This record gives sequence, C-alpha cells and structure tokens, in this order.
Amino acid sequence: MPPSTTDGPPAPTTSHEEAWVAHAALIEAARNATDDEPYHRPIESIERGAPLDDEGVALLRDALVDYLGDAPVRDRAPGRALLRRTDDATGARSPRA
Repeated sequence: MPPSTTDGPPAPTTSHEEAWVAHAALIEAARNATDDEPYHRPIESIERGAPLDDEGVALLRDALVDYLGDAPVRDRAPGRALLRRTDDATGARSPRA
C-alpha cells in the first residue's frame, strides 16, 4: 500500500459503507437545493475516491446532518462516524452558520 500523504485534506470516507452514505447524503442535498451546482464537485470526488476540499467537507457535513435524521438504519452508524470526522475537519463550522 502506498504511504499516505499529508499534503491535502484527507478523504472523508474510510470504508465503502461511508462512501455510500456520503454519496447518498450529497445526492439528497443536491436534489433539495435550489442550486445543486455546489454539490457536483464533492459528489464526483466521492465517486472517484478522491479527497474533498474544505468546501466539499463543509457541504458533506451539512448534507449528513440533514440526511441522518431520516436515514435507513444501515446508514446510521457509518454516517455518524463520518459526521464526527467532518465535524472535526470543519471545526463544526458550516456555510449555513
């Protein structure tokens, strides 16, 4: 396995399940948004397994907050773990605040 780097933001997901939840949360947020354009880049990054930039992490955090309220049971544990990491990465700040 190649060594990890610390040059960029870490990929927020650490498992297939978390990537699935992140993708579902971002897709739902994009569908509910009046402007879905900001969600395109983080959705594409999740699909490629690439790290998110700061804006993408903040969008993912907000999407997870909204998604986890009515998420399927199978998505809740990986979603909460991912939300904790996005909280840490954003300092719990978000564009909505």
